Amino acid sequence: MQEKLKPRSDIISSMFFSACIAMIFTAAAGVVAHTVDGIIASRFLGTNTYSAISLLGPFSSTLIMLAGFITTGCQVVTSRLIGTGKKEESDSVFSISVVALIGLSVLVLLASMAFPRQLFSICGISMTKHAEIYPEMLGYLHGYMFGIPALMTIQLLGPMVVMDGGQNLFSLSAVVLCISNILGDLLNVLVIKSGSFGMGMVTSISYLLQLLLVSSHFFTGNGTLRFSLRSVQVHHLAEMARAGSPSFVRKLATVLRDLLINRMNLAIALTTAAIAARGVQNDLNSLLFCISTGVGKALLTMTGIYYGANDRKGLKRLFITSLKTGIKLAGIAGLISYIFARVVAHFYMDDPEAIDLATFAIRCMALGLVLDTILIGFQNYLQGIGNHGIVNFMGFGERFFIPVLVAFVMGRFFGTKGIMASIAVSKLLLAILVFILICIHCRRFPRDTEDFMFLPKDFGGNEEDSRDVHLYSMEDVMQERDEAILFCRNHGVDEKQSELMGLFVEELAGYIIQNGKPRKPGAVCVDYRLFVNHNRICLSVRDYCHKFDPMRYIKRKWKEAPPGLQIVAGLAREVQYFNTFNSNCILVYLN
Repeated sequence: MQEKLKPRSDIISSMFFSACIAMIFTAAAGVVAHTVDGIIASRFLGTNTYSAISLLGPFSSTLIMLAGFITTGCQVVTSRLIGTGKKEESDSVFSISVVALIGLSVLVLLASMAFPRQLFSICGISMTKHAEIYPEMLGYLHGYMFGIPALMTIQLLGPMVVMDGGQNLFSLSAVVLCISNILGDLLNVLVIKSGSFGMGMVTSISYLLQLLLVSSHFFTGNGTLRFSLRSVQVHHLAEMARAGSPSFVRKLATVLRDLLINRMNLAIALTTAAIAARGVQNDLNSLLFCISTGVGKALLTMTGIYYGANDRKGLKRLFITSLKTGIKLAGIAGLISYIFARVVAHFYMDDPEAIDLATFAIRCMALGLVLDTILIGFQNYLQGIGNHGIVNFMGFGERFFIPVLVAFVMGRFFGTKGIMASIAVSKLLLAILVFILICIHCRRFPRDTEDFMFLPKDFGGNEEDSRDVHLYSMEDVMQERDEAILFCRNHGVDEKQSELMGLFVEELAGYIIQNGKPRKPGAVCVDYRLFVNHNRICLSVRDYCHKFDPMRYIKRKWKEAPPGLQIVAGLAREVQYFNTFNSNCILVYLN
Protein backbone atom coordinates (compact mmCIF):
# COMPACT_ATOMS: atom_id res chain seq x y z
CA MET A 1 0.00 0.00 0.00
CA GLN A 2 2.68 2.51 1.00
CA GLU A 3 4.85 1.66 -2.00
CA LYS A 4 1.82 2.04 -4.22
CA LEU A 5 1.07 5.61 -3.22
CA LYS A 6 3.97 7.64 -4.56
CA PRO A 7 3.85 11.26 -3.40
CA ARG A 8 3.51 13.94 -6.03
CA SER A 9 4.23 16.58 -3.42
CA ASP A 10 5.76 16.24 0.01
CA ILE A 11 4.10 18.14 2.86
CA ILE A 12 7.26 18.10 4.95
CA SER A 13 9.30 19.56 2.07
CA SER A 14 6.69 22.28 1.50
CA MET A 15 6.52 23.10 5.20
CA PHE A 16 10.27 23.11 5.67
CA PHE A 17 11.15 25.20 2.63
CA SER A 18 8.64 27.95 3.39
CA ALA A 19 9.63 27.91 7.08
CA CYS A 20 13.32 27.93 6.19
CA ILE A 21 13.02 30.97 3.90
CA ALA A 22 11.02 32.83 6.53
CA MET A 23 13.49 31.87 9.27
CA ILE A 24 16.32 33.18 7.11
CA PHE A 25 14.47 36.50 7.00
CA THR A 26 14.10 36.19 10.78
CA ALA A 27 17.83 35.71 11.24
CA ALA A 28 18.69 38.39 8.70
CA ALA A 29 16.47 41.03 10.28
CA GLY A 30 19.08 42.12 12.83
CA VAL A 31 22.07 41.56 10.55
CA VAL A 32 20.79 43.54 7.57
CA ALA A 33 20.43 46.75 9.53
CA HIS A 34 23.97 46.45 10.91
CA THR A 35 25.39 45.61 7.45
CA VAL A 36 23.60 48.53 5.77
CA ASP A 37 24.91 50.84 8.46
CA GLY A 38 28.41 49.62 7.72
CA ILE A 39 28.21 50.04 3.94
CA ILE A 40 26.71 53.54 4.04
CA ALA A 41 29.01 54.61 6.88
CA SER A 42 32.05 53.42 4.95
CA ARG A 43 31.02 55.16 1.75
CA PHE A 44 29.89 58.49 3.25
CA LEU A 45 31.45 58.84 6.71
CA GLY A 46 34.81 57.17 6.28
CA THR A 47 36.74 54.07 7.32
CA ASN A 48 36.95 55.07 10.99
CA THR A 49 33.17 55.20 11.35
CA TYR A 50 32.78 51.89 9.54
CA SER A 51 35.47 50.26 11.69
CA ALA A 52 33.70 51.55 14.82
CA ILE A 53 30.38 50.02 13.75
CA SER A 54 31.97 46.70 12.77
CA LEU A 55 33.86 46.47 16.07
CA LEU A 56 30.53 46.71 17.89
CA GLY A 57 29.52 43.49 16.14
CA PRO A 58 30.27 41.34 19.23
CA PHE A 59 27.91 43.54 21.23
CA SER A 60 25.10 42.89 18.74
CA SER A 61 25.95 39.18 18.89
CA THR A 62 25.70 39.34 22.67
CA LEU A 63 22.20 40.81 22.44
CA ILE A 64 21.11 38.05 20.07
CA MET A 65 22.82 35.48 22.31
CA LEU A 66 20.82 36.59 25.35
CA ALA A 67 17.59 36.72 23.37
CA GLY A 68 18.40 33.35 21.78
CA PHE A 69 18.64 31.68 25.17
CA ILE A 70 14.98 32.47 25.84
CA THR A 71 13.85 32.21 22.22
CA THR A 72 15.29 28.76 21.56
CA GLY A 73 13.98 27.39 24.82
CA CYS A 74 10.54 28.72 23.88
CA GLN A 75 10.75 27.22 20.38
CA VAL A 76 11.74 23.76 21.59
CA VAL A 77 9.23 23.54 24.43
CA THR A 78 6.25 25.05 22.56
CA SER A 79 6.83 22.91 19.45
CA ARG A 80 6.88 19.72 21.54
CA LEU A 81 3.73 20.76 23.38
CA ILE A 82 1.97 21.64 20.13
CA GLY A 83 3.08 18.31 18.63
CA THR A 84 1.22 16.54 21.43
CA GLY A 85 -1.82 18.85 21.25
CA LYS A 86 -1.20 20.71 24.55
CA LYS A 87 -2.21 24.17 23.38
CA GLU A 88 -2.84 25.84 26.74
CA GLU A 89 0.58 24.87 28.04
CA SER A 90 2.24 26.13 24.84
CA ASP A 91 0.46 29.50 25.32
CA SER A 92 1.77 29.64 28.88
CA VAL A 93 5.37 28.99 27.74
CA PHE A 94 5.07 31.65 25.04
CA SER A 95 3.66 34.21 27.48
CA ILE A 96 6.35 33.77 30.13
CA SER A 97 8.98 33.95 27.36
CA VAL A 98 7.71 37.35 26.21
CA VAL A 99 7.66 38.72 29.76
CA ALA A 100 11.15 37.39 30.55
CA LEU A 101 12.65 38.73 27.32
CA ILE A 102 11.20 42.23 27.71
CA GLY A 103 12.54 42.40 31.27
CA LEU A 104 15.98 41.22 30.16
CA SER A 105 16.15 43.70 27.26
CA VAL A 106 15.36 46.63 29.56
CA LEU A 107 18.20 45.58 31.90
CA VAL A 108 20.61 45.40 28.95
CA LEU A 109 19.52 48.87 27.77
CA LEU A 110 20.18 50.36 31.20
CA ALA A 111 23.58 48.65 31.42
CA SER A 112 24.57 50.00 27.99
CA MET A 113 23.70 53.52 29.08
CA ALA A 114 25.62 53.23 32.35
CA PHE A 115 28.78 51.37 31.31
CA PRO A 116 29.80 52.21 27.71
CA ARG A 117 33.54 52.32 28.47
CA GLN A 118 33.49 48.83 29.94
CA LEU A 119 31.54 47.62 26.92
CA PHE A 120 34.12 49.01 24.50
CA SER A 121 36.93 47.51 26.55
CA ILE A 122 35.34 44.07 26.12
CA CYS A 123 35.29 44.71 22.37
CA GLY A 124 39.05 45.42 22.53
CA ILE A 125 38.87 49.21 22.16
CA SER A 126 40.41 51.74 24.56
CA MET A 127 40.29 55.54 24.55
CA THR A 128 44.08 55.84 24.46
CA LYS A 129 45.03 53.23 21.85
CA HIS A 130 42.14 53.86 19.48
CA ALA A 131 41.41 57.54 19.95
CA GLU A 132 40.20 57.95 16.35
CA ILE A 133 37.63 55.11 16.62
CA TYR A 134 36.36 55.53 20.19
CA PRO A 135 34.15 58.65 19.64
CA GLU A 136 32.53 57.01 16.61
CA MET A 137 31.69 53.89 18.64
CA LEU A 138 30.24 55.99 21.44
CA GLY A 139 28.03 57.97 19.07
CA TYR A 140 26.73 54.83 17.35
CA LEU A 141 26.00 53.14 20.69
CA HIS A 142 24.03 56.15 21.97
CA GLY A 143 21.68 55.91 18.99
CA TYR A 144 21.64 52.12 18.74
CA MET A 145 20.80 51.38 22.39
CA PHE A 146 17.20 52.62 22.15
CA GLY A 147 16.41 49.82 19.71
CA ILE A 148 17.77 47.07 21.98
CA PRO A 149 14.37 46.02 23.44
CA ALA A 150 12.85 45.86 19.95
CA LEU A 151 15.79 43.89 18.51
CA MET A 152 15.73 41.33 21.31
CA THR A 153 11.95 40.94 21.29
CA ILE A 154 11.94 40.37 17.51
CA GLN A 155 14.30 37.41 18.04
CA LEU A 156 11.48 35.71 19.96
CA LEU A 157 8.40 36.87 18.07
CA GLY A 158 9.89 36.23 14.60
CA PRO A 159 10.23 32.42 14.90
CA MET A 160 6.92 32.21 16.75
CA VAL A 161 5.12 34.13 13.99
CA VAL A 162 6.67 31.86 11.36
CA MET A 163 5.71 28.72 13.28
CA ASP A 164 2.22 30.17 13.68
CA GLY A 165 1.75 30.53 9.92
CA GLY A 166 2.73 34.20 9.61
CA GLN A 167 5.62 33.82 7.16
CA ASN A 168 4.31 36.52 4.83
CA LEU A 169 3.90 39.03 7.64
CA PHE A 170 7.38 38.49 8.93
CA SER A 171 8.87 38.67 5.44
CA LEU A 172 7.07 41.99 5.01
CA SER A 173 8.46 43.21 8.33
CA ALA A 174 11.99 42.33 7.19
CA VAL A 175 11.47 44.32 3.99
CA VAL A 176 10.19 47.28 6.03
CA LEU A 177 13.26 47.02 8.27
CA CYS A 178 15.65 47.10 5.30
CA ILE A 179 13.90 49.92 3.42
CA SER A 180 13.47 52.14 6.48
CA ASN A 181 17.08 51.57 7.50
CA ILE A 182 18.50 52.35 4.06
CA LEU A 183 16.37 55.46 3.56
CA GLY A 184 17.04 56.61 7.11
CA ASP A 185 20.80 56.16 6.77
CA LEU A 186 20.86 58.08 3.50
CA LEU A 187 18.77 60.84 5.06
CA ASN A 188 21.22 60.97 7.95
CA VAL A 189 24.41 61.19 5.91
CA LEU A 190 23.04 63.51 3.19
CA VAL A 191 20.63 65.81 5.06
CA ILE A 192 20.63 65.55 8.85
CA LYS A 193 24.35 64.76 9.11
CA SER A 194 24.30 63.38 12.66
CA GLY A 195 27.24 61.07 12.03
CA SER A 196 27.50 57.72 13.80
CA PHE A 197 24.80 58.70 16.34
CA GLY A 198 22.31 59.18 13.52
CA MET A 199 23.26 55.79 12.03
CA GLY A 200 22.53 54.09 15.33
CA MET A 201 19.27 55.98 15.87
CA VAL A 202 18.00 55.05 12.40
CA THR A 203 18.67 51.39 13.18
CA SER A 204 16.70 51.70 16.43
CA ILE A 205 13.73 53.24 14.63
CA SER A 206 13.83 50.47 12.01
CA TYR A 207 13.74 47.79 14.71
CA LEU A 208 10.75 49.49 16.34
CA LEU A 209 8.85 49.59 13.04
CA GLN A 210 9.53 45.91 12.48
CA LEU A 211 8.41 45.06 16.00
CA LEU A 212 5.09 46.87 15.51
CA LEU A 213 4.39 44.85 12.37
CA VAL A 214 5.40 41.50 13.87
CA SER A 215 3.42 42.11 17.06
CA SER A 216 0.24 42.72 15.08
CA HIS A 217 0.06 38.97 14.32
CA PHE A 218 -0.82 38.18 17.92
CA PHE A 219 -3.73 40.63 17.99
CA THR A 220 -5.62 39.19 15.01
CA GLY A 221 -7.07 36.26 16.97
CA ASN A 222 -6.32 33.82 14.13
CA GLY A 223 -3.02 32.43 15.39
CA THR A 224 -2.37 29.24 17.31
CA LEU A 225 -0.32 30.95 20.01
CA ARG A 226 -1.86 33.41 22.45
CA PHE A 227 -0.16 35.88 24.78
CA SER A 228 -1.85 36.38 28.13
CA LEU A 229 -0.50 37.63 31.44
CA ARG A 230 -2.98 35.33 33.15
CA SER A 231 -1.34 32.26 31.62
CA VAL A 232 2.18 33.21 32.75
CA GLN A 233 3.66 30.40 34.86
CA VAL A 234 7.18 30.86 36.19
CA HIS A 235 7.88 27.13 36.54
CA HIS A 236 8.22 26.87 32.74
CA LEU A 237 11.45 28.91 32.92
CA ALA A 238 13.46 25.92 34.20
CA GLU A 239 12.34 23.72 31.30
CA MET A 240 13.03 26.51 28.82
CA ALA A 241 16.49 27.08 30.31
CA ARG A 242 17.39 23.42 29.78
CA ALA A 243 16.05 23.44 26.23
CA GLY A 244 17.73 26.76 25.35
CA SER A 245 21.10 26.15 26.99
CA PRO A 246 22.78 24.68 23.86
CA SER A 247 21.97 27.82 21.87
CA PHE A 248 23.29 29.96 24.69
CA VAL A 249 26.54 27.97 24.77
CA ARG A 250 26.94 28.26 20.98
CA LYS A 251 26.25 31.99 20.97
CA LEU A 252 28.51 32.61 23.96
CA ALA A 253 31.27 30.72 22.18
CA THR A 254 30.62 32.83 19.06
CA VAL A 255 30.91 36.10 21.00
CA LEU A 256 34.11 34.97 22.71
CA ARG A 257 35.50 33.81 19.37
CA ASP A 258 34.77 37.14 17.65
CA LEU A 259 36.25 39.08 20.55
CA LEU A 260 39.48 37.08 20.57
CA ILE A 261 39.90 36.99 16.79
CA ASN A 262 39.20 40.76 16.59
CA ARG A 263 41.92 41.29 19.20
CA MET A 264 44.31 39.07 17.22
CA ASN A 265 43.60 41.04 14.06
CA LEU A 266 44.01 44.37 15.87
CA ALA A 267 47.36 43.15 17.22
CA ILE A 268 48.82 42.09 13.88
CA ALA A 269 47.02 44.43 11.45
CA LEU A 270 49.53 46.84 9.95
CA THR A 271 46.96 49.22 8.45
CA THR A 272 43.38 50.39 8.95
CA ALA A 273 42.59 48.63 5.67
CA ALA A 274 43.26 45.27 7.34
CA ILE A 275 40.82 46.11 10.15
CA ALA A 276 38.20 47.27 7.65
CA ALA A 277 38.64 44.13 5.49
CA ARG A 278 38.12 41.94 8.54
CA GLY A 279 34.98 43.99 9.26
CA VAL A 280 33.69 43.30 5.72
CA GLN A 281 34.26 39.58 6.26
CA ASN A 282 32.37 39.75 9.56
CA ASP A 283 29.48 41.58 7.92
CA LEU A 284 29.16 39.17 5.00
CA ASN A 285 29.71 36.17 7.22
CA SER A 286 26.94 37.37 9.54
CA LEU A 287 24.62 37.98 6.60
CA LEU A 288 25.24 34.67 4.83
CA PHE A 289 25.32 32.86 8.15
CA CYS A 290 21.60 33.66 8.22
CA ILE A 291 21.19 30.78 5.77
CA SER A 292 22.72 28.39 8.31
CA THR A 293 20.70 29.99 11.09
CA GLY A 294 17.46 29.87 9.08
CA VAL A 295 17.90 26.21 8.20
CA GLY A 296 18.80 25.45 11.80
CA LYS A 297 15.87 27.33 13.34
CA ALA A 298 13.33 25.78 10.97
CA LEU A 299 14.77 22.34 11.69
CA LEU A 300 14.85 22.99 15.43
CA THR A 301 11.16 23.89 15.65
CA MET A 302 9.90 21.22 13.26
CA THR A 303 12.06 18.61 14.96
CA GLY A 304 10.31 19.43 18.22
CA ILE A 305 6.90 18.89 16.61
CA TYR A 306 7.73 15.49 15.10
CA TYR A 307 9.79 14.40 18.09
CA GLY A 308 6.95 15.36 20.42
CA ALA A 309 4.60 13.28 18.24
CA ASN A 310 7.00 10.30 18.48
CA ASP A 311 7.07 10.16 14.66
CA ARG A 312 10.28 8.42 13.59
CA LYS A 313 9.51 8.29 9.86
CA GLY A 314 8.42 11.91 9.73
CA LEU A 315 11.53 12.96 11.62
CA LYS A 316 13.75 11.07 9.17
CA ARG A 317 12.07 12.72 6.19
CA LEU A 318 12.51 16.09 7.86
CA PHE A 319 16.20 15.43 8.55
CA ILE A 320 16.88 14.50 4.90
CA THR A 321 14.84 17.44 3.59
CA SER A 322 16.73 19.92 5.77
CA LEU A 323 20.07 18.56 4.60
CA LYS A 324 19.18 18.84 0.91
CA THR A 325 17.66 22.30 1.30
CA GLY A 326 20.60 23.63 3.32
CA ILE A 327 23.19 22.38 0.83
CA LYS A 328 21.32 23.91 -2.12
CA LEU A 329 20.76 27.32 -0.53
CA ALA A 330 24.25 27.59 0.97
CA GLY A 331 25.89 26.28 -2.20
CA ILE A 332 24.18 28.87 -4.40
CA ALA A 333 24.90 31.73 -1.98
CA GLY A 334 28.52 30.64 -1.52
CA LEU A 335 29.13 30.42 -5.26
CA ILE A 336 27.62 33.86 -5.91
CA SER A 337 29.64 35.37 -3.04
CA TYR A 338 32.87 33.87 -4.34
CA ILE A 339 32.33 35.09 -7.91
CA PHE A 340 31.23 38.61 -6.98
CA ALA A 341 33.51 39.10 -3.96
CA ARG A 342 35.37 42.05 -5.49
CA VAL A 343 32.13 43.73 -6.54
CA VAL A 344 30.85 43.45 -2.97
CA ALA A 345 34.13 44.85 -1.62
CA HIS A 346 33.72 47.90 -3.88
CA PHE A 347 30.39 48.67 -2.19
CA TYR A 348 32.27 49.21 1.05
CA MET A 349 35.43 51.06 0.06
CA ASP A 350 37.65 52.56 -2.65
CA ASP A 351 41.07 51.88 -1.13
CA PRO A 352 42.79 49.28 -3.41
CA GLU A 353 44.58 47.57 -0.50
CA ALA A 354 41.35 47.25 1.50
CA ILE A 355 39.48 45.97 -1.58
CA ASP A 356 42.08 43.24 -2.22
CA LEU A 357 42.01 42.10 1.40
CA ALA A 358 38.20 42.22 1.58
CA THR A 359 37.90 40.18 -1.65
CA PHE A 360 40.18 37.51 -0.22
CA ALA A 361 38.25 37.53 3.07
CA ILE A 362 34.84 37.16 1.38
CA ARG A 363 36.02 34.24 -0.76
CA CYS A 364 37.42 32.41 2.25
CA MET A 365 34.10 32.86 4.02
CA ALA A 366 32.17 31.63 0.95
CA LEU A 367 34.21 28.42 0.77
CA GLY A 368 33.09 27.35 4.23
CA LEU A 369 29.39 28.22 3.90
CA VAL A 370 28.04 24.78 2.91
CA LEU A 371 29.92 22.98 5.67
CA ASP A 372 28.79 25.62 8.13
CA THR A 373 25.15 25.09 7.17
CA ILE A 374 25.42 21.32 7.59
CA LEU A 375 27.06 21.66 11.00
CA ILE A 376 24.55 24.21 12.31
CA GLY A 377 21.59 22.21 11.03
CA PHE A 378 22.93 19.07 12.69
CA GLN A 379 23.35 20.82 16.02
CA ASN A 380 19.86 22.30 15.91
CA TYR A 381 18.41 18.90 15.11
CA LEU A 382 20.20 17.37 18.10
CA GLN A 383 18.93 20.19 20.29
CA GLY A 384 15.39 19.56 19.04
CA ILE A 385 15.54 15.92 20.21
CA GLY A 386 17.02 16.95 23.56
CA ASN A 387 20.57 15.66 23.10
CA HIS A 388 22.06 18.64 24.93
CA GLY A 389 25.36 17.05 25.95
CA ILE A 390 26.60 16.44 22.42
CA VAL A 391 25.24 19.81 21.23
CA ASN A 392 27.07 21.72 23.97
CA PHE A 393 30.28 19.82 23.27
CA MET A 394 30.02 20.40 19.52
CA GLY A 395 28.88 24.01 19.90
CA PHE A 396 31.78 25.13 22.04
CA GLY A 397 34.29 23.31 19.86
CA GLU A 398 32.71 24.53 16.61
CA ARG A 399 32.17 28.14 17.64
CA PHE A 400 35.15 28.81 19.89
CA PHE A 401 37.95 26.36 20.50
CA ILE A 402 38.76 25.21 16.96
CA PRO A 403 38.19 28.57 15.16
CA VAL A 404 40.29 30.46 17.71
CA LEU A 405 43.06 27.86 17.63
CA VAL A 406 43.16 27.79 13.83
CA ALA A 407 43.04 31.61 13.63
CA PHE A 408 45.88 31.90 16.13
CA VAL A 409 48.12 29.43 14.28
CA MET A 410 47.38 30.78 10.81
CA GLY A 411 47.64 34.38 12.04
CA ARG A 412 51.13 33.70 13.39
CA PHE A 413 52.30 32.33 10.06
CA PHE A 414 50.30 34.36 7.51
CA GLY A 415 49.19 37.52 9.36
CA THR A 416 45.80 39.07 8.63
CA LYS A 417 45.25 36.85 5.58
CA GLY A 418 45.81 33.81 7.76
CA ILE A 419 43.11 34.95 10.17
CA MET A 420 40.73 35.56 7.27
CA ALA A 421 41.45 32.15 5.72
CA SER A 422 40.98 30.38 9.05
CA ILE A 423 37.20 30.67 8.73
CA ALA A 424 37.17 28.10 5.89
CA VAL A 425 39.93 25.87 7.29
CA SER A 426 38.25 25.58 10.68
CA LYS A 427 34.94 24.49 9.07
CA LEU A 428 36.68 21.70 7.18
CA LEU A 429 38.46 20.53 10.29
CA LEU A 430 35.18 20.63 12.23
CA ALA A 431 33.34 18.56 9.62
CA ILE A 432 36.03 15.89 9.84
CA LEU A 433 35.84 15.81 13.63
CA VAL A 434 32.03 15.56 13.61
CA PHE A 435 32.19 12.64 11.18
CA ILE A 436 34.67 10.90 13.50
CA LEU A 437 32.28 11.55 16.41
CA ILE A 438 29.42 9.91 14.50
CA CYS A 439 31.61 6.92 13.65
CA ILE A 440 32.47 6.54 17.34
CA HIS A 441 28.80 6.76 18.27
CA CYS A 442 27.85 4.10 15.69
CA ARG A 443 31.04 2.07 16.32
CA ARG A 444 31.37 1.80 12.54
CA PHE A 445 31.11 3.92 9.41
CA PRO A 446 27.55 5.30 9.07
CA ARG A 447 25.51 3.42 6.47
CA ASP A 448 22.02 4.89 6.87
CA THR A 449 20.46 8.28 7.57
CA GLU A 450 19.38 7.08 11.01
CA ASP A 451 23.06 6.57 11.96
CA PHE A 452 23.32 10.37 11.99
CA MET A 453 20.12 10.95 13.94
CA PHE A 454 21.10 9.77 17.46
CA LEU A 455 17.56 8.52 18.18
CA PRO A 456 16.80 6.07 21.00
CA LYS A 457 16.21 2.54 19.70
CA ASP A 458 12.64 2.48 20.97
CA PHE A 459 11.73 5.93 19.59
CA GLY A 460 8.59 5.78 17.45
CA GLY A 461 7.56 2.37 18.81
CA ASN A 462 7.53 -0.88 16.90
CA GLU A 463 7.18 -0.88 13.14
CA GLU A 464 3.81 -2.61 13.36
CA ASP A 465 2.48 0.04 15.78
CA SER A 466 2.54 2.84 13.23
CA ARG A 467 1.17 3.34 9.74
CA ASP A 468 2.26 6.32 7.60
CA VAL A 469 0.79 6.97 4.15
CA HIS A 470 0.36 9.82 1.62
CA LEU A 471 -3.23 10.15 0.41
CA TYR A 472 -4.17 11.91 -2.84
CA SER A 473 -7.59 10.66 -3.88
CA MET A 474 -10.83 9.25 -2.51
CA GLU A 475 -9.73 5.86 -3.77
CA ASP A 476 -6.65 6.13 -1.53
CA VAL A 477 -8.88 7.22 1.36
CA MET A 478 -11.26 4.27 0.99
CA GLN A 479 -8.38 1.82 0.80
CA GLU A 480 -6.86 3.32 3.91
CA ARG A 481 -10.18 3.18 5.73
CA ASP A 482 -10.07 -0.62 5.43
CA GLU A 483 -6.43 -0.67 6.53
CA ALA A 484 -7.29 1.46 9.57
CA ILE A 485 -9.99 -1.00 10.63
CA LEU A 486 -7.53 -3.89 10.28
CA PHE A 487 -4.86 -1.93 12.21
CA CYS A 488 -7.22 -1.34 15.13
CA ARG A 489 -8.39 -4.97 15.22
CA ASN A 490 -4.75 -6.15 15.24
CA HIS A 491 -4.18 -3.95 18.31
CA GLY A 492 -6.99 -5.36 20.40
CA VAL A 493 -9.74 -2.86 19.57
CA ASP A 494 -13.27 -4.30 19.32
CA GLU A 495 -15.11 -4.41 16.02
CA LYS A 496 -17.39 -1.43 16.71
CA GLN A 497 -14.55 0.88 17.74
CA SER A 498 -12.40 -0.30 14.81
CA GLU A 499 -15.22 0.51 12.37
CA LEU A 500 -15.49 3.89 14.04
CA MET A 501 -11.80 4.67 13.41
CA GLY A 502 -12.25 3.63 9.78
CA LEU A 503 -15.12 6.09 9.59
CA PHE A 504 -12.94 8.86 11.08
CA VAL A 505 -10.31 8.23 8.42
CA GLU A 506 -12.90 8.30 5.64
CA GLU A 507 -14.62 11.48 6.82
CA LEU A 508 -11.58 13.57 7.82
CA ALA A 509 -9.15 12.64 5.06
CA GLY A 510 -11.97 12.53 2.50
CA TYR A 511 -13.18 15.99 3.46
CA ILE A 512 -9.66 17.43 3.04
CA ILE A 513 -9.14 15.69 -0.32
CA GLN A 514 -12.45 17.00 -1.65
CA ASN A 515 -12.56 20.46 -0.08
CA GLY A 516 -8.98 21.45 0.81
CA LYS A 517 -7.51 24.48 -0.96
CA PRO A 518 -3.79 23.77 -1.51
CA ARG A 519 -1.27 26.57 -0.91
CA LYS A 520 0.53 25.79 -4.15
CA PRO A 521 -0.74 24.40 -7.48
CA GLY A 522 -1.39 20.68 -7.64
CA ALA A 523 -3.48 18.01 -6.04
CA VAL A 524 -4.21 18.06 -2.32
CA CYS A 525 -1.91 15.77 -0.37
CA VAL A 526 -2.76 14.38 3.07
CA ASP A 527 -0.09 12.99 5.38
CA TYR A 528 -2.02 10.31 7.20
CA ARG A 529 -0.66 8.52 10.27
CA LEU A 530 -2.26 5.92 12.49
CA PHE A 531 -0.27 4.92 15.55
CA VAL A 532 -0.35 3.61 19.09
CA ASN A 533 0.49 6.25 21.69
CA HIS A 534 0.62 5.05 25.31
CA ASN A 535 -1.89 2.28 24.54
CA ARG A 536 -4.20 4.76 22.82
CA ILE A 537 -4.97 4.53 19.11
CA CYS A 538 -4.38 7.93 17.54
CA LEU A 539 -5.16 9.24 14.07
CA SER A 540 -3.09 12.15 12.73
CA VAL A 541 -4.11 13.95 9.54
CA ARG A 542 -1.88 16.73 8.19
CA ASP A 543 -2.27 18.81 5.03
CA TYR A 544 -0.63 21.84 3.43
CA CYS A 545 -3.85 23.64 2.56
CA HIS A 546 -5.20 27.02 3.64
CA LYS A 547 -5.95 27.20 7.33
CA PHE A 548 -9.10 25.37 8.42
CA ASP A 549 -10.01 24.26 11.94
CA PRO A 550 -12.92 21.80 11.52
CA MET A 551 -13.77 21.68 15.23
CA ARG A 552 -14.01 25.47 15.46
CA TYR A 553 -16.12 25.48 12.32
CA ILE A 554 -18.50 22.91 13.78
CA LYS A 555 -18.93 24.86 17.01
CA ARG A 556 -19.78 28.04 15.11
CA LYS A 557 -21.94 26.51 12.37
CA TRP A 558 -23.16 23.14 13.61
CA LYS A 559 -26.19 23.04 11.27
CA GLU A 560 -24.11 23.87 8.20
CA ALA A 561 -21.22 21.50 9.01
CA PRO A 562 -20.89 18.33 6.92
CA PRO A 563 -22.40 15.27 8.65
CA GLY A 564 -19.07 13.45 8.55
CA LEU A 565 -17.32 16.12 10.60
CA GLN A 566 -20.23 16.16 13.04
CA ILE A 567 -19.80 12.40 13.50
CA VAL A 568 -16.09 12.80 14.25
CA ALA A 569 -16.71 15.63 16.72
CA GLY A 570 -19.49 13.71 18.46
CA LEU A 571 -18.03 10.21 18.71
CA ALA A 572 -14.24 10.66 19.09
CA ARG A 573 -12.86 10.56 22.63
CA GLU A 574 -10.66 13.59 21.92
CA VAL A 575 -10.02 15.81 18.89
CA GLN A 576 -7.21 18.37 18.76
CA TYR A 577 -6.31 20.85 16.02
CA PHE A 578 -3.24 22.99 15.54
CA ASN A 579 -1.67 24.88 12.67
CA THR A 580 2.10 25.25 12.35
CA PHE A 581 4.14 26.46 9.38
CA ASN A 582 0.85 26.87 7.46
CA SER A 583 0.12 23.17 7.83
CA ASN A 584 -3.17 21.95 9.33
CA CYS A 585 -2.94 19.03 11.70
CA ILE A 586 -5.82 17.15 13.35
CA LEU A 587 -5.27 14.56 16.10
CA VAL A 588 -8.10 12.16 16.88
CA TYR A 589 -7.96 9.75 19.83
CA LEU A 590 -10.20 6.73 19.61
CA ASN A 591 -10.07 5.60 23.23
